[in-house]
Amino acid sequence: MSDLSCPTCGSELDLAVLFAHEQDQRALARLASVSIPLGARVLQYLALFTPPKQRLTSAKKIKLILQLLPDLERQAITHKGRDWEAPLAAWAQAIDQMLAARDAQRLELPMKGHGYLFAILAGMADKHEASAEQQREQQLRTGPRAATTNGPASVAALVQQAQPAAATRPTPAAAQPGTSPTVRAMREHIAKTKGQQ
Repeated sequence: MSDLSCPTCGSELDLAVLFAHEQDQRALARLASVSIPLGARVLQYLALFTPPKQRLTSAKKIKLILQLLPDLERQAITHKGRDWEAPLAAWAQAIDQMLAARDAQRLELPMKGHGYLFAILAGMADKHEASAEQQREQQLRTGPRAATTNGPASVAALVQQAQPAAATRPTPAAAQPGTSPTVRAMREHIAKTKGQQ
């Protein structure tokens, strides 16, 4: 059912067509809001989906853009069951890499989905994570050590800690004048024996 007609040429226009174009415009506006330069790259990327000797329809382009937009907006992808960070700069590099592969005729065209793009983005994120982990490990090995609080606070304390404490010995009984040490030991032994009885 035609609801409108062009005042100049008289062509009839269906309202459903107007609403479809509204959705297309919103998709393009979302893509532009993510990044104008990246939006241009995404449009170049869409050319990789064009069948030989044909044009990619507007409906197909919008469908492909709508598939990418949620991941572009959150700057992350889900690939092989895992979420990967994908900043806009990484998207640009990945698309450039695919376009270079196309130019070198190393890419099987037309593309069927976004799997190859996502594999590149996941590989880039994995390399970035590995590099960051390596830097953390390097800092742990060579970085400043935290001061320990349970050890000696100074060299003097360390030296004192290293020397064993002298064993405490009972003070000997006052020597009785004229008594030899052997006699004193015998008397102490006799005194102990009497005390036990």
